[in-house]
Amino acid sequence: MRDGKKHTPQLGVIKTHDAYPLRTVATMTGLTPDLIRVWEKRYQVVAPIRGARGARLYTAGDVAHLRLLARAVGGGRAIGDVAALRSAELAKLVAQRSPDGQDLSSPQTIPSREHFVQQILERLERFDDAAVARLLGDAVVGLGARTFALEVAVPLVHRAGALWADGELSMAAEHMLTATLRNLLGGLMQRRVHAGRPMLLATPAGERHEIGLLLVGLLALDAGVNAVYLGVDLPAGEIAVAAQRTQARVVGLSVVAGENHAQAVQQIDTIQPTLPADTELWLGGADAGRAAADVKAFRGRVIDDLNATETELRRIAAGATRRA
Repeated sequence: MRDGKKHTPQLGVIKTHDAYPLRTVATMTGLTPDLIRVWEKRYQVVAPIRGARGARLYTAGDVAHLRLLARAVGGGRAIGDVAALRSAELAKLVAQRSPDGQDLSSPQTIPSREHFVQQILERLERFDDAAVARLLGDAVVGLGARTFALEVAVPLVHRAGALWADGELSMAAEHMLTATLRNLLGGLMQRRVHAGRPMLLATPAGERHEIGLLLVGLLALDAGVNAVYLGVDLPAGEIAVAAQRTQARVVGLSVVAGENHAQAVQQIDTIQPTLPADTELWLGGADAGRAAADVKAFRGRVIDDLNATETELRRIAAGATRRA
């Protein structure tokens, strides 16, 4: 929406040599092409014309409007709060200071990772689930799956957990974040499908922490690995059957809760000898190292860091086997 009405110029009204292709606009505004497309579709902030071959073309006015939006969002405003503003209103807004004291007229154009985390935490405190979901979605689109997982989702979960432990964030708000992240990550995984022997992801019986596991699944799919999420609190026998029937390349288990340590060890003890000979067993999560130490003749691998996980995923995607 621009200047009070949807901007819908027609090819022929504006000369194509006075318009810019999407990638050029991305460079000019500091926004990613994906984020520009999402803002177009979700908020109708601009309406590009179409070139002779159907390519998006943007006018100088479109570029100026997108720059104003980028500056407003980069200064702390949610895109949903400013998308309907006219260019003149945006110009006044970016000339002011944001509620958190940032100078909106600064040259910053896109939100930082810390910006996303802080804005989401502020919405969580107000139980604004729609804003939390929107900000998470914008972060995925604007940053890409890998950067989102490593630089937004992980710090956000850690910050929320620390705030809850300190009594500064309610359990209800922390659970709301978990549910929203679960829905987002699950949807992202469902839209990405790869062929080949799968990497099965689950938590053993008694373990219900799943966000880290879902992030591993997203990174796996982003790396080209066929990741299949089985869910949480799954008995050892069910995981074993799934691994056998699919001839899984990897079985990845998340063990986080210390209070479930004894049961997790028993479950892993049961699963390990049933796996196909060339199926790798990975353990991740806060209790992974301790659990592996207590499993009889543990033959798997403890991978409790997402950067290390990426290294292993690249190996799996390349078809390389693990060296003993």
